[in-house]
Amino acid sequence: MEEQSPAAAAPTGSGGRPPAEGRLRSAATTAATATAQKPSSRRAASSGEGDGAREVRRGREGRSSTPSRKRRHPVRVAVVSVAIVVVLLVGAAAGGFAWLHWFSEDDAADFAGTWYLAGTATPIIITDDRIQLTDDVSYRYALNDQDKTFELSFGNLKGGGRYRFSLDRNQLALVDGDFSGADTLGDDIAWTLRALTESAQGRVLAPEEAARGVTLLSRTPTGTPSLPEATDTPEAPAGEDAKADTGDGSKSGNDDGGAEPGKADATSAPDTSDKADDRA
Repeated sequence: MEEQSPAAAAPTGSGGRPPAEGRLRSAATTAATATAQKPSSRRAASSGEGDGAREVRRGREGRSSTPSRKRRHPVRVAVVSVAIVVVLLVGAAAGGFAWLHWFSEDDAADFAGTWYLAGTATPIIITDDRIQLTDDVSYRYALNDQDKTFELSFGNLKGGGRYRFSLDRNQLALVDGDFSGADTLGDDIAWTLRALTESAQGRVLAPEEAARGVTLLSRTPTGTPSLPEATDTPEAPAGEDAKADTGDGSKSGNDDGGAEPGKADATSAPDTSDKADDRA
């Protein structure tokens, strides 16, 4: 009996292929074709929907974000500009005050010299190391031109305080007390602002207000010197020589030294002429 191969034994369809294998291959081909076509259609669909959505989204973003950026940009520039201007002004003010307070003048040189008590003609002589009140009374002093303070010593006694010049350096204030550099700096800043304001209006602000413990000095005497006492004038003699000269060659008063109101000129002139004739 002849053996037949499995291929020969299997039933064949049209074309000489087994019917099952042909069906399987055709199904696989159809599935592959469908699978290959689906991504392209999905891409097409997604690309179509994505482009529309992106355009809508771009339009919304353009309408919402663009105006806000235009509004915020000038505000930021203005804020930054104002901040820069403020920093520059503060720096300029601080630099100007530092120059005026510490570097523009020589305190030691301006401190020395002849000063006068404010409102008087009483001189006070200040040397490089002493404040000479009188010929017998003087204080030794030392300046601290950074803190604007001074120290005094008189024998075993010691004291001190702070000092301040007027803007024109013609007035000086000495304030008794214990002050630090921070104390004087804060007071001097406030005073300098007021002094500059007064100077702009043509006035000179005093370095300190008159108060207890404050000594105000001026470069020029502002009072009148004391007049000589009445005891220094010579006394008038008694009798006829005590008669006051009226300025016209006649003398007023009677022989007793008392004045006669309303008759001084009438009595004195004849007496003087009679005496002149007798002597002749």
